[in-house]
Amino acid sequence: MAHLIERVEVIPIRAPRKEPVRSGSNAGDPVHASEFGIVRILTQDGLEGLGEISITFPRVGHSLCHAARWLIAPALVGLEALERPKILAEIDRLLAAELSAPYIRAAFEMALLDLAGKCYGVPAYQLLGGKMRDRIPLAWGIYQKSPEEMAADAIAACEQGYHAIKLKVGRRLCDDLAAVRAVSEAVGGDMPLRLDANGAWKSVAEAAHAMRALAAVASIAWVEQPLPRSNLDGLRMLRQMTALPVMADESCQTLRDAYDLARAEAADLFNVYVVEAGGVMAAAQIFAFAAEVNLSCIIGSQAEMGIGTAACAHLGVSTPNLPYACECFGPLRYLRDIVQHPIPIARGCLTPPEGPGLGVQLNQDAVRELACES
Repeated sequence: MAHLIERVEVIPIRAPRKEPVRSGSNAGDPVHASEFGIVRILTQDGLEGLGEISITFPRVGHSLCHAARWLIAPALVGLEALERPKILAEIDRLLAAELSAPYIRAAFEMALLDLAGKCYGVPAYQLLGGKMRDRIPLAWGIYQKSPEEMAADAIAACEQGYHAIKLKVGRRLCDDLAAVRAVSEAVGGDMPLRLDANGAWKSVAEAAHAMRALAAVASIAWVEQPLPRSNLDGLRMLRQMTALPVMADESCQTLRDAYDLARAEAADLFNVYVVEAGGVMAAAQIFAFAAEVNLSCIIGSQAEMGIGTAACAHLGVSTPNLPYACECFGPLRYLRDIVQHPIPIARGCLTPPEGPGLGVQLNQDAVRELACES
């Protein structure tokens, strides 16, 4: 039986956050609301697949919704929804050389995976090879605030069962040192801290000085993206100059990025995002490559809402190698989510929603409240 695509909907949304996003990459332009998008693929026989366009950076998500609605959606009508490789190849052709292409591609891939799971009556993780674990341990992330506020957030995260703490750094070094020291004293030395500079340090010398100074006041698990995305030589030098492991984030978006990082010996770990990689299966390819070159990965997050976080959960329980806590707690960042039932996040762990496909349904009232024109 054919499952031909009858209609594709793209719904731009604006989701207010519980607190503004402040990091090394946007300290002067905090994000108060995420401009995301919902993709719905509907077939002639009544199947529905849901995907999410997710990107934290302001004023980007709605432009991606516009491209998805007017460039991609019309090209999919009439295609067989279960032929994912063909559809994704056509999306790749249409988006060739577009820098934001992975975010759009990921949303459609999620929707196609969700639809296929519903068609076959199995959860998405079964389409990815099956379960390796029942749930994913999580690390809690803390934005740039006063040292006292960051310490209080860290204590609350520990009480809620999170397995690691990630701090945004990249301000004046004295401010970062005060924050890291306060958090370390609040949670104790048994909880190594992850530090994320978001490429804020502009030179190897500046980054090395900051990393050594921060390591002197707290136990640091690793430093994420200490230099801008393209400076692979600098990342390699930092690995040689300091004792701290270097995690690649902005430098590791695609499978080719992962290859370039490994070849340059520029990272100890990868932070892999479903939406930046171009989808769940694309992210799984990065995990598989990293395993072959003896590098570890975590699943990162653009603070996806319920649909995107469900996709991350299915990847997390199916990937063979997941040695560290991941950062897929996006729905907790928002005043209201777009899915009918809350994504299962409890005691510091994320569990895939039950049911076929991604296991989520839209909360139509929430969608109407958050929807806006692109």
